[in-house]
Amino acid sequence: MINDELSAKSLTEEKSLWAIYIKARRIPFNPFNLWSTILVTILVITQYCVLEIPIDEKLKIVRDFSSMAIGIAVSVLGFILAGFTIFATISQPEMFVAMSKHRHEISGLSYLKNNFFIFMRVFIYYLIYTVFCLFIITFGIQGGIFHKLSTLSPISCHINEWLIGFSYVFLHAGLFFLLTQLKSFIFNVYHSVMTAIRWKALQ
Repeated sequence: MINDELSAKSLTEEKSLWAIYIKARRIPFNPFNLWSTILVTILVITQYCVLEIPIDEKLKIVRDFSSMAIGIAVSVLGFILAGFTIFATISQPEMFVAMSKHRHEISGLSYLKNNFFIFMRVFIYYLIYTVFCLFIITFGIQGGIFHKLSTLSPISCHINEWLIGFSYVFLHAGLFFLLTQLKSFIFNVYHSVMTAIRWKALQ
C-alpha cells in the first residue's frame, strides 16, 4: 500500500546530509559492531588511564595518531564511494522503484531509503571522523586556539587532560568503529549486487 511516505515525492524530501542522518538513526546497528565497539572503547579508556607518561607525551600520541588516521579515513572514503557507485549503477531503476513502494519492517522507511541510508550513514561517520582529525591537526598545535582558550581557565591543567583523554579515546575507538562499518559496508555492497542480479534473473 502506497502512502505519502512511500510516494515518489518523498524520495527527494531530504535536503541535507543531516536530514538523512536523522532518519538513518531508525536503522538499528549490527549487534556485533555495537558491542565490539563498546568493548574496545572500554579497553581504550582503561589503556589511557593506566598510561604513566607525561601529558605532553599523551598529546604527541594524539597528534601523531590523528595525522595517520586522517590519511586512512580519506583513503577508505574514496574506496567506499567507489563501492556505492557500483551498487547504484548496476541496479535496475525498476528495482529501485519497486523498493520505494514497500516499507521496511524495522526502520519504517521504504526499502529503497533503508538500503541507501545504510550507505549514507557510513559516509557521514567517515566525514565526522575526518573533520575531527582535521581539527586536532589544525587547532591542537602548541599555542593554537584550543591551547590559548584552555589557559584562560583556572583549571586549565584539568581541561587539557580531559580534552586529550577524550581525543585519545575518540580517535582510537572511533577508528575501530569505522572498521566495523567498513566490514558491514563491504557485505552490503555484495548483497546489493546479488539482489540486483536476482531481480534481473526473475524478470
